[in-house]
Amino acid sequence: MKKERNNGAVKAVIFDMDGLMFDTERLAADGWKYAGGILGFEIDDEKLSQTRGRNVADARNLFFEWYGEQVDYDEARSLRCEYLNGWLNQYGMPMKDGLTELLAYLKEKGYKRALATSTHRNTVEWYFELAGLPMDFDAVVCGDEVEYSKPAPDVFLLAAKKLDTDPEMCLVLEDSPNGIRAGASAGCKVVMVPDLDRPTEEIEKKCLKICENLRDVKEVLKSV
Repeated sequence: MKKERNNGAVKAVIFDMDGLMFDTERLAADGWKYAGGILGFEIDDEKLSQTRGRNVADARNLFFEWYGEQVDYDEARSLRCEYLNGWLNQYGMPMKDGLTELLAYLKEKGYKRALATSTHRNTVEWYFELAGLPMDFDAVVCGDEVEYSKPAPDVFLLAAKKLDTDPEMCLVLEDSPNGIRAGASAGCKVVMVPDLDRPTEEIEKKCLKICENLRDVKEVLKSV
């Protein structure tokens, strides 16, 4: 298949997952604080922001920088997962506003669609099952399938490659600063839909647009 080249138009949309499609980042933050309460460490919102968008290996390194050997990251992560998964099993998967409308619109208009997340594939599949959504994408790239996680561009570059589309013709949808940095470094157009992190001046400069919800992304696509 011949790779599509840039003519100024967007041909593909690449989705992040946590905090962008599913309202899971709040639960994860609560889960880390739950783990801290049990294991006796404090983790504030600034530290949590740094972990968002990163894979397990990178987050483990951050924990070592912050706590040294005083905190066992894997034990803490297990408690965080216990909290998060328990909530999801009890209440179901909370989806972000406008998600199903945007997915239907992209399919109707013939956009290629990809999912590019730092989360491992088995968890991704479970999340979609909980949400009752098919993983109806032209490409899926998960955190355990690239060497470097966000803010490195690897996950988005691989998604664009799987879509056979130039990164400049891909629109990345992200909620986290690390994800925004990764999408911009990949050479993609980037739209932020803020979740827990509000855009700083640095992040605003990397974005084509900042939308308050996924429904508004349709208007962005009509203008590019």
